[in-house]
Amino acid sequence: MRYDTIVVGGGPAGASAALGLARAGARVLLLERRRLPRYKACGGCLSRRVRDLLKCDLSGLIEEQITSLTFTCRGRDPIRANFTEPMAYMVWRDRFDQALCMRAAEAGADLQDEEPVRAVRQVGSRIEVDLDGRREIADFLIGADGASGIVARDLFPDRPQPGAVGLDGDLPLAGPAEAAMKGRVVIDVGRAPCGYCWVFPKRHVASVGVMVGRRAAKRASGCLEAFLGSGSFGERKAERTHGALIPIHPGRSGPLHRGRALLAGDAAALVDPFMGEGIYYAIQSGQLAAAAILQAARDGGDLIGYETAISAEIAPELEAAGEISRQAHRFPWLWFKLLKRRRGMIDHFRKVLTGEENYRSFARRAWAGIPRPLALLLSARTLRASR
Repeated sequence: MRYDTIVVGGGPAGASAALGLARAGARVLLLERRRLPRYKACGGCLSRRVRDLLKCDLSGLIEEQITSLTFTCRGRDPIRANFTEPMAYMVWRDRFDQALCMRAAEAGADLQDEEPVRAVRQVGSRIEVDLDGRREIADFLIGADGASGIVARDLFPDRPQPGAVGLDGDLPLAGPAEAAMKGRVVIDVGRAPCGYCWVFPKRHVASVGVMVGRRAAKRASGCLEAFLGSGSFGERKAERTHGALIPIHPGRSGPLHRGRALLAGDAAALVDPFMGEGIYYAIQSGQLAAAAILQAARDGGDLIGYETAISAEIAPELEAAGEISRQAHRFPWLWFKLLKRRRGMIDHFRKVLTGEENYRSFARRAWAGIPRPLALLLSARTLRASR
């Protein structure tokens, strides 16, 4: 059978793309290399705008609703903010990803898990995908197989390398610790080089982790241990700890489409450089990929519309997040002082997560009003650091 589109990767980007295509009547093959549900190293924090993007009931997947934020600097001097409505939701990625894949399958996509892709190639006007012992053919291909995916390796060798590393684990909660973390996210700055530490609660367990710049990858484990030792966790160690590359958006990147193939989600480095969030942009890019392929199938096969849509709808947000990231992660002490003095910044950040504001408006507000000499110094140092 020749498919209209083969989607490689059963994460949020791939499942969202497959769903959009299948609903439009396309013949779609959705490939996931591991058996579903499969573990995914991820904090599992969904900003509220994800719910609005998916337009479906997530209640059965939500482990915790987040209505409180606590910021600390090296485990000290907490800044707390409480909200009347949830700003984010916590999920287990294995269940969340499986649910998205099942939605695509119910819409008509041919979902095949435990199917590792060995190679992909473009041959004339078709795509060939090599699996174990067989070959599948399609008109179009979506690479949604993550930061180290096969599609980017074979068809987009000039893609930038992931710029950050994450280390994530589970911390069992009980009694007072569980009550203290109910509905609360903790963000700690000043300890992780070019990143931060986090605690994301999920009922009886907290996902704890750290994001650091790739050059500081060897320090990630020590940062996480020091963070846990500085809090009210009794110096317990995280369980089921896993590391992962985080393909934060580099600002300028190579093409996201070539011929009849395109990249989406983490494979396209569409991850927020400030907080490391990738789920929202993965789903959004998957939806844009489906729309671009449907349009290309109608007008002759040109996927430039996908690149145009990403440049208009996603790239400006990630570039603004990158600007904030370069300042906040390099000068965490100053960022923390600004949060402490200007509590309104926390509410603006909340509005980014709920979709009421965007990173561009947040970037304008974040540094507005600081003394001009300091602003110029920060801008100059940030510019040098980004080169």
